[in-house]
Parts: sequence; structure tokens; C-alpha cells
Amino acid sequence: MTESKKVYIGMGSNLGDSRRHLLEALKEIDAIPGVRVTACSSLYSTKPVGPQDQNYFINAVAELETTVEAHALLRKMFKIENRHHRVRVRHWGERTLDLDVLYYGTETFCDDELKVPHPEIFNRAFVVFPLLEINPEFTHTDGKKLRDVLPSLPADDVRAMRRLSYLENRSGRAGGSGKWLTLRAWSKYRYGL
Repeated sequence: MTESKKVYIGMGSNLGDSRRHLLEALKEIDAIPGVRVTACSSLYSTKPVGPQDQNYFINAVAELETTVEAHALLRKMFKIENRHHRVRVRHWGERTLDLDVLYYGTETFCDDELKVPHPEIFNRAFVVFPLLEINPEFTHTDGKKLRDVLPSLPADDVRAMRRLSYLENRSGRAGGSGKWLTLRAWSKYRYGL
């Protein structure tokens, strides 16, 4: 039997009902045999990294416990993206759903199919902020505390956050409560920045 791993998944959407895409994807991930969603960040409204002629994204990070092997998990994520009609039209372009394996325990992978830890983590406020929300003491595989990169990130690219109540509402209904909060206000409250 495969040992259980703690995995972090980056989630994003900027087409259609993005909030619903992310909530439904969480439910679908949680339903994969050998996978359990153990935590999920708030939803973050973020500026697109690629072409600027597209909508802002809604992003989140989910924490999983899984016995599913990394490459098999990635392929299951692709199937979920496809069920949400993900179309790859242009690099860093718009999408209904984007799921990325950010970390798979402490393991590293670098092949044609999977690069873990995700190579752009330290450059992505929309990954770092939500990951730190659910694990404030998170340490990168090189031993560096993820919170140490916060001052170098462009916080203006991440506009706001909203609490997500999926884990309290595992029925999969599109729950969520709380008000939008500016990232600077949240960062000051959470990290004293």
C-alpha cells in the first residue's frame, strides 16, 4: 500500500462561473478514491499572469491527503479540468478550470508530465498567499519558509479574498461566507506586513 502524502493543489478559473467551477472541482477531487481534501484556502481575486486582455482569475489552494501516486493524481486533475470544458487556446490564457500539483509531500519530480514543486511558486502571489493561509509555517523542499518570500511578491496582483466554506459543507453546494477583504489588510492582520 502506498504511503499517504500531503499534497497541495493550486486552483484557478476566469471563465464562466469561476467560483462554482472551483467549488465543484473541490468536490470532485474529494471524491477520488484515495484522496481527501483536508483544507482549502479562501478564494482570491487575482490579476492574470499572461495576456492582460482577459478576466481576473479566482484562485485557491487545497490541501489533500492522498495515497494516489503523483503522476496518476495529475492525470485525474486533467480529467476534472476536461469535465469543466478546459480548452488550452493560448499560453497563460483564459480557462474554466486550472488545477496544478504544487507540492507532493517532500518529493520532487521534473519530467515532461510533472514538475513538482511547481517551478513558479515563489513568483506567484496567488499561490503563496492562499497556501500560507492554510499552512502559515509551510516550508519549501529546500528548507526555506514560504512566508519569507511575501515581501517580494506583488500584492497588488491579488485584489481580495473571500472565505470558502466547502469543508464545513461537504454536500458540495456552492457555499461560502464572509466579506471580501483587501489583501493588504489581510496581510497586515495575518503577517504584520
